[in-house]
This record gives sequence, C-alpha cells and structure tokens, in this order.
Amino acid sequence: MARRPDQAVPKTEILDSVWDTAFRGDLNIVEVYVAALRRKFAAARARCVIETVRGVGYRLVP
Repeated sequence: MARRPDQAVPKTEILDSVWDTAFRGDLNIVEVYVAALRRKFAAARARCVIETVRGVGYRLVP
C-alpha cells in the first residue's frame, strides 16, 4: 500500500506479498493485521489512514 498510495490493493495481493505463496490460511488474516496497523497509526497520530475499498481491498490515504 505504501508503494501505491491512493490505489486500492486487493487482499489477495497483500496476502501474496506478505505471506509465503504456500500459505493456506484464511483471507481474514489480512483484516486482522490491517486492524492492528490502524490502531498503531492512530496511536502514533499518523497523517495517513488505511481505508477499506469495499469489494476491492485497502488503500493508504495521506
């Protein structure tokens, strides 16, 4: 997401980039980690947020 700000990144692409391609878990793991990142951004009072793009994935918005 940081490499493509303002562009929606599909969950599957995030999963493939972060976890091994042999990962057989649930896509919900991406949601869990995005929620954790949002909490960290809020605690740090970051100037950007992670938005959910319904039906697509997530995007980082400055």
